[in-house]
Amino acid sequence: MNLTVIRGRLMLAAMTLIGTSAAVVGCSGDSEPSAESQISAVVGQSFEFMAERDWEAVDSTQCSSMRSESPRAEELPFDDTLASLRLDGVENIVVNGDSATANTRHYSTEDPSEMMREDITLIKENGAWVVC
Repeated sequence: MNLTVIRGRLMLAAMTLIGTSAAVVGCSGDSEPSAESQISAVVGQSFEFMAERDWEAVDSTQCSSMRSESPRAEELPFDDTLASLRLDGVENIVVNGDSATANTRHYSTEDPSEMMREDITLIKENGAWVVC
């Protein structure tokens, strides 16, 4: 058999083996999303719930010490401001065990050109990341 043909077959076999290994690792489905992606998701949900004025749902993204004692009976003065906020990104996530810090980049629908930033703290409570 020609040396070039043998090299080609070996290369094809190696590429097939590498591709199969990558597919098995990528499709295992057993790995939990990273803390960083979980944190980005919960912060995103919190902003979505504020935009929808779903204050009970907002509470579900917050630590127990920040949750409302009882359901809201009426709107609060700053609810319009909170509902107008839109998340542009979550950056600089630093995880330290069951606590983390992150920086949000967001804007108000009243003036989308003015980007705001806020440092937030999160904790893992009952197995889930929440804003605290």
